[in-house]
Parts: sequence; C-alpha cells; structure tokens
Amino acid sequence: MMNDKSRLALTATGAAGIASALLLASGMAAAATADEATAPAAGRAAASATAPEAAARHAVDASRASFAWDQSTVTPNWYIRSAFAPAGATLCSATSAFATTDPMDWQVTVSGDVSDGYTATFEEMAKDQTVTQTMSCTCGGNPSDGRANVTAEVTGIPVGYMVSRAGADSDVNTITFVCDDGSEVSMPLAYVIGRHGVLTFDVNGEGLSESMGGTNQLWLAGTAGNYFVRNVTGIEVTHEDEVPASPSDDVHPNSPNVGLTSATA
Repeated sequence: MMNDKSRLALTATGAAGIASALLLASGMAAAATADEATAPAAGRAAASATAPEAAARHAVDASRASFAWDQSTVTPNWYIRSAFAPAGATLCSATSAFATTDPMDWQVTVSGDVSDGYTATFEEMAKDQTVTQTMSCTCGGNPSDGRANVTAEVTGIPVGYMVSRAGADSDVNTITFVCDDGSEVSMPLAYVIGRHGVLTFDVNGEGLSESMGGTNQLWLAGTAGNYFVRNVTGIEVTHEDEVPASPSDDVHPNSPNVGLTSATA
C-alpha cells in the first residue's frame, strides 16, 4: 500500500508527463519519457533547459522559405502609360509632349566621320534588320519600392547596324543622338554598342504612344532611364580627343527594384 508521500510523488510525476505531452503536441519540446520522470532533479532540470532550444529550432523551421526572381516578366503597357510615364516625367525631368506619328515613316539621318552617310525611314531600315529583346528601364531617381521601373519587350533597329551601314571611320569613339526638339546626348560609342543599344519603335507589340510616349526611343541595357532619349532624328558618330563620360559613371545606375509581392506559410 502506498503512503501519502508516495501518492504525492506519483501525482507530481503524472502532471509532469501531461505537461510534456502538451509541449510535444505543440511542437515546442520532446515528450518526457518514463525514465526522465523518475530521473534525479538535476537530470530533469537539464532536460527542461533544452526546451528553449527546441522552440528556437521550431521557429527556424517555420520561417524557412524559397525566393526566386527574374527579369523576363514584362510590364503591361497600361501600367507603363498610367504609372511609369508620369513617374518618369518627375524623376527624369522628362516631358510627355512628344510628337507621335507612324514610326515606319519616321526618318533618321546618320552622319559624322563616315564614308556613306544616309537618311532612311524606319520602314526601310526594318527591311534590313530589326531586333526584339527584353529590356528594363529605370529612372535614376527611383526610390525604394518606387514605380519608375519597368521591363518590356522592345522592337527596333540596332544602333550598331545603323552605324555600320554608314561606313563609320575606324577611329570613331563618340555617338551623339539628336532629337526633334533640338536636345542632344553624347556617349562613348563602345558603351552604346556594348549595352545593346536599340532605337525602338515598338513596346510590347504596340507603338510607343501606347506606353512610353513619342514615336521612337533609345533603349540601353543597364543604363539609367534619363539616357533613353525619344524622337531621335539624327545620329552623329565622330572621333573626339576627349570621349564623353560614360553613363556607367552615373551615380544612378539602372538597378532593379525588388519587392515582396506574396508569401505562403
């Protein structure tokens, strides 16, 4: 027959077993075994000390997730027109008042240190060579989680083809794009060719008037959007003693803007 002290000890042991079982059910600690229930007090204290470690391991397991990204998903034109273009007008100090005509009728003159300068329409050049490639455009002043960042499938005439067709001299090192409003931008020729420069007339299967605005636009890989000049009417390739600064030296590179759009526990 058990005395009162024995019954009290068993009652305490049973309570400890129930508590351990509850902890196991919640995933917070391992269940106490019968041997642990009868172990010395020091042993039970050591076992209890592992409970926080088990809880920490559980928390780590619960927070594990996978993360993936790509730059192949294009931004729809309705978003470019309604969100990106207005943001770009502010961040890139641009204007939305661009002339819009049939891009195939638009003429571009290629001149400078060349042997066979020419003036041709996009339609004429497109018969020789066009490219379609996925590219991104980000305004240099785009803040974290800003809207001035898009990826699009652009179609146009490669700048390299346009320069080569004009028979550029072997020592040319500078290219200048002249726009219909009289503005100009000069860059190292090697930079523009190396960044897959293309004079686009189509964005996501539609004319620029449906997205960026204007009739044509220069796109460059990994370059801040303020270099993406529009409505280019002339291209001059020359040899300069001092080559213009490279856009890669700009303090505002074309950096992808990453954000978390969804999560699953």
